[in-house]
Amino acid sequence: MPLVELLVENLAVIERVRLPLTRGFTVLTGETGAGKSLVVDALSLVLGARAATDQVRAGTDAARVEAIFDEVGYEPDDPLADLLAAGEGLAIVRREVGADGRSLARVNDRTVTVGSLAALGSRLAEIHGQHDQQRLLVPERQLALLDRFAALAGQAAAVAEAYRAWRSASAEASEMLVDAHELARHVELLRHQVDEIAAADLKPDEDVELEQRLRAATHAELIARSAAEAARSLHDDGGGLDALRATHASLAAAAQHDDRFGELVERARGLEADATELARDSAALGEAVDLDPAARGSLEERLSLIYDLKRKYGATISEIVAFEATAATELARLEDQDGLRERLAAEEARRRVALEELAASLSVERSRAALGLAERVNAELPPLGLPIRAFGISLEATELGPSGADRIEFTFAPNPGEPPRPLSRIASGGESSRLSLALKVVLAAADETPVLIFDEIDAGVGGRNATALGERLRALSAFHQVICVTHLPQIAAYADAHVHVGKREIDGRTVADARVLSAEERTLELAAMLAGSDAGSEAHAAAEALLRSAGG
Repeated sequence: MPLVELLVENLAVIERVRLPLTRGFTVLTGETGAGKSLVVDALSLVLGARAATDQVRAGTDAARVEAIFDEVGYEPDDPLADLLAAGEGLAIVRREVGADGRSLARVNDRTVTVGSLAALGSRLAEIHGQHDQQRLLVPERQLALLDRFAALAGQAAAVAEAYRAWRSASAEASEMLVDAHELARHVELLRHQVDEIAAADLKPDEDVELEQRLRAATHAELIARSAAEAARSLHDDGGGLDALRATHASLAAAAQHDDRFGELVERARGLEADATELARDSAALGEAVDLDPAARGSLEERLSLIYDLKRKYGATISEIVAFEATAATELARLEDQDGLRERLAAEEARRRVALEELAASLSVERSRAALGLAERVNAELPPLGLPIRAFGISLEATELGPSGADRIEFTFAPNPGEPPRPLSRIASGGESSRLSLALKVVLAAADETPVLIFDEIDAGVGGRNATALGERLRALSAFHQVICVTHLPQIAAYADAHVHVGKREIDGRTVADARVLSAEERTLELAAMLAGSDAGSEAHAAAEALLRSAGG
């Protein structure tokens, strides 16, 4: 999954740089302040790092970075599958940082969040910078590195999940009511609430129906009188029914001589039938109206009960019923307090045992891995000018927590015969830097990240040990694409490709550029790194010797 091209526009002193990149080992060199680390900053942006407006070149609206990664694979159930499928093997990542503070990220022409970009970036490349040296001093970081080296992330995650499950069971058990009087009071309240709601025997939407009936009962006399008058207006002599019967007879007489009136006759017959039914129903409903004040009082009493329950337990009947169900469940739980306490205690104990077993297994694997990691790191020390077997890993049992039951500490014995000390107490910055490099090389070799970027990790390393570092970076490039910012010619000589970053003044403004050097230019650059800008034939010969010894 190599990085094949990087385009940077308007990033600090970079106006526009397009870099073609290849597999293997690539170095970036140039004078101090030329902008070498800006290339790393650009890569950080496309990998999802936080952006800052001061990264935007003065006088421009935005900084833009584009990186093209090739041979990007994914599984069908990969959460980024749709995004990566659009690239057909490529991941074209673009990041734009506006001078106004706005940031935009795209992958294969699809807009993504910075979080999604960071998730993808962590799979594409990893940047090792000088600041990582301080992170190596933190015990939690050391433990994470050991787990990564030994591929124990899955076991560590299982321990963390088991710890959360145990803590949850423990918290639930501790919440049990232990005061007998408080328990009795709470049980009595719940029982009263459940019984009160159950006794009401509520029906769905009963309140709506009762309110309608109460409105009718409130105006019962008016309703009965109006219904009777409606029936009389149809039944009385000369009323509506008589008029409809006369209309029907007249139309029927006309239809005997003109077929066109047949349809009107049918309509008149229907109106007469409807009016007859309307008169009958009006009379029946009017007679059925309950004029008894006691019926109205019964409706009011039932509605008052429902309103009281609403005030206590919920705004609707469905909410009241739901409250009853919840209260009944809680009541059953509290009435079985002793049994529940025993079950929770058993569950807590079961989860604790499961946690301890997982943690113990993880501790065994970590102890084995610590020996392996220490052995691998110690093998890297002598070529870097450090004592053999100076590095150690102290792994001690500690209180069980989300990361297991292990306390880790990287140790270092800078002088033979002296006891090892915690890495955080090493006095020499050079020793710390070189040990940090050994750790990075060993851990990076165990990493599946396809692109590894080293930002001046050779700070504090002298020329005597630089050759060994160059050899290791080249060896590492057999498994990863390696990009390294360096100031040491002994390291640069081992590169498969050499990029020079320089700066010049155009129209009164500083502009940085970067380009891949030819074989001849590379020799000149190494000579300049050895002897300065006025390097002569001796420096040129030394540069050629470096390249030959490195196999370049």
